[in-house]
Amino acid sequence: MRAAARADNAIEGAPPFTTHELSRARKLNAFLALLPRYHVDRRWNAKLVQTMIGAVQSLVPDAPKRRGEAINRVAVVNGRRIGLRVIHPGGFCRGLYVHFHGGAWVMGNARLDDGITRPIAQHCQTLVTAVDFHNAVDDRLDITLRDCKASVEWLVEHLGEFQVKRIVLGGESSGAHLAAEVLLHLHEHGKTEAVAGFVSMCGGFDLTGSESLRRSTSESLVINGPSALRNLQRLTPSLSGREAEGPLFADLSGLPPALLIAGALDPIVDDSLLMWQRWQQQSGNAECVVFPDAPHGFNRLPTKLAAKANGLLQEWMSRILA
Repeated sequence: MRAAARADNAIEGAPPFTTHELSRARKLNAFLALLPRYHVDRRWNAKLVQTMIGAVQSLVPDAPKRRGEAINRVAVVNGRRIGLRVIHPGGFCRGLYVHFHGGAWVMGNARLDDGITRPIAQHCQTLVTAVDFHNAVDDRLDITLRDCKASVEWLVEHLGEFQVKRIVLGGESSGAHLAAEVLLHLHEHGKTEAVAGFVSMCGGFDLTGSESLRRSTSESLVINGPSALRNLQRLTPSLSGREAEGPLFADLSGLPPALLIAGALDPIVDDSLLMWQRWQQQSGNAECVVFPDAPHGFNRLPTKLAAKANGLLQEWMSRILA
């Protein structure tokens, strides 16, 4: 049975969707269908986007904002410098949320996700640290994973400095994959005592290419489906063993609670559904919500569905850290 066929079982805990909300989402989808799809396997694309991001951020002052002050720090691990963007909501913090940005593993940075991380810090009254890991535009996903594991190990060792005791790991799209690998790494080394939970938004967990991705076409919204599969095929040769297949194929027993949110129109929706199923089977504490009429990265779109998805994640995290 295909993973997509199990979507109905995964959305029992979903917030109610009104006809108006779904209609607005479909209208936006009709507009998105007119736009070019992003080809994530084209490295010149990633380099161009990253250059534009850097240029814009260099021109716009990185000043403190009402929703939490951001402080850029550097963790030095084994001689390697890894950037950490720390957002403090002010006052007492319930815990620390460690966030890994999306961008198909090859672009983006921590500051670019301020629109996601600042509201989490404010609503959940939690410290947020976004990791500036190595973007694998050189196809060295192994270096990216090394950065992510080292940064979280450093954070776990310095929780006292941040005056918190519990952490939540998570991310969006490729960032959710990185967060899952970090969690598995900590679990393998007996260091998950402080980890309260895991959150994923449109996560990718099958590096071999899930069925929904392999069925996708160039007409999938936002990203070109076949190019996303080719991107995986470029990145995975730098990995070995189980990591070359993805977190979906790992032992998921004994892990902390997880929330996975996905869009029904996302080419990698099966990744979330299958990860939820295996996590639930092996650890018994996973939840998955699939939003209808939602493409990849829908939580960033100007729709009520996006607001509900982000709100759901924030409420879940607040409960986990309470």
